[in-house]
Amino acid sequence: MDDQPRGSQCPELEDHDCENEPLPVNPEIVWDLLLQLDPYKSIGPDGIHPRILKDVTDVITEPLSVIFELFWDSREVPADW
Repeated sequence: MDDQPRGSQCPELEDHDCENEPLPVNPEIVWDLLLQLDPYKSIGPDGIHPRILKDVTDVITEPLSVIFELFWDSREVPADW
């Protein structure tokens, strides 16, 4: 595995100047998406079962929102996303 930065997985965002724009996702959207997870799906690349994520939605919504905001502010997104 190399340490080189990877290209964007979303080409439409590559040339987007987002320097002064707010995070496009708010905690309510994160909360809604977590509740929509299918608890019968298998574990994803993060190693966390969707049922667990859905069960702890109230606890993890705000921390996940902060994490998303930090990545947005850094203008870098993990390749797995």
